[in-house]
Amino acid sequence: MEDTAMGVTGEAPQMSFFQRLTGIFFEPTRTFEDINRKATWIGIFVIMAILGMVVAYAMVSHIDTVALMRQQMEARNMSEAQITAAIEAQQGSALVKNLMYLGVIVAPIAQIASYLIIAGVFLLIFMMMGAPLTFKKTLAVTIWGMSPPGIVMSVLSVVLIYIKNPDSVEMTQGVVMSNLGPLVNSKANPFLHSVLGSIDLFSFWTIVMMSIGLAAISDRKLTVKKAAIGVVILWALFVLGKSGIRMIFPQ
Repeated sequence: MEDTAMGVTGEAPQMSFFQRLTGIFFEPTRTFEDINRKATWIGIFVIMAILGMVVAYAMVSHIDTVALMRQQMEARNMSEAQITAAIEAQQGSALVKNLMYLGVIVAPIAQIASYLIIAGVFLLIFMMMGAPLTFKKTLAVTIWGMSPPGIVMSVLSVVLIYIKNPDSVEMTQGVVMSNLGPLVNSKANPFLHSVLGSIDLFSFWTIVMMSIGLAAISDRKLTVKKAAIGVVILWALFVLGKSGIRMIFPQ
């Protein structure tokens, strides 16, 4: 028996993959309703995985490894002597670069793992709220819902990596400056810096998309507003947890 769609059983999907791909940007409600009819996600995941690998490769190939190491060690409050010694120890060794290229290959594995975890958390929370979700549909909504901001962020990241001076790319802040993190020094106040770093245009876009998507697969048990409450609560808990860890263990 086919999945239930908005309370009607046996209804076939009405949109092709490419219609969904454009619709998720311009007609998200209609697109999520179609995803509710058939919760497929392999195609959009392949696109996201390829973009993730492209971004990772652009970083590895274009950004100076030594400059990146220095940024990371400065963020950990290491002294200049410690930074110099660590960098000199890596000179003439291809280990760091090879490990970074390995990261390009394993990026899709990390992506699917994160999608599975996020979908599992959403499924648990919203089932507790009384919404009759399934893991298959929740996973599809998670991947499709995160794809519009993910696609735009990936494209912007690649463009900025290649047009900026490699030494000016602030990797510890992120390539695309779309959040309030830079308003506070990470060394002076790591907790507030992390919180402000999460107040991000792409995060808010993701919250909106996930709220629409989860409402669409809830068999009318959730409105978009109710779904948004659950999504925002989970996002806030994640931000507070991440910021607390950053305060205890500054990076």
